[in-house]
Amino acid sequence: MKKALIVFAKAPVAGTVKTRLQADIGAEKTVEIYKSFVAGILGRCSRLKGVDRFLGCAPSKDDPFLSGLADRYDMRTFNQSGDGLGSRISNAFRYCSRRGYEEIVLIGSDSPSIPADFIKKAFLELKKKDLVIGPCFDRGLYLIGARREKINGIFRSIELDTGEDVNRILDKANDINLSLLPFWYDIDNVNDLKFLRQHMKYLGIKVPF
Repeated sequence: MKKALIVFAKAPVAGTVKTRLQADIGAEKTVEIYKSFVAGILGRCSRLKGVDRFLGCAPSKDDPFLSGLADRYDMRTFNQSGDGLGSRISNAFRYCSRRGYEEIVLIGSDSPSIPADFIKKAFLELKKKDLVIGPCFDRGLYLIGARREKINGIFRSIELDTGEDVNRILDKANDINLSLLPFWYDIDNVNDLKFLRQHMKYLGIKVPF
């Protein structure tokens, strides 16, 4: 059974990445931190076995930073497409579905400390569930996965990028064969960043920013 892991990332251009964090620490520092987020996530994903890895790029896979990481970690690239995040996510799933992938998982770059075991667990859950989500404490998602044959139905029935993604999906739980991963956190502002640093130190992980 073909499995695809998609990571969404943006070109590290000031004013377009982590804008709430930028307001707290400035554009230049924010860009460098974002680059470390993306590089760290891709490095962790590169160690996963039995999964083809894709980098969904915005605005273009031709960005030197993104294309360089894709080459380093042996990832295939494609351009994100769609008018909003929800549309870009559903289009990314269809992109991999058209290429024959039957179990597809997508993560972003806002949760740099996501354990690799959560991603492994998502693929295990897709053997028996149609949809798996990794909920954030702010009611967004750090991960979403779906089975190929259910993609069209799922993305017609749920709405993403509303600020209430988890609540909206749970409202549909009776209609969707759903699996829920552990809650985790993402990084939106300077307080989130401080927590991430402390968490990484606690875990004995070198803090690269």
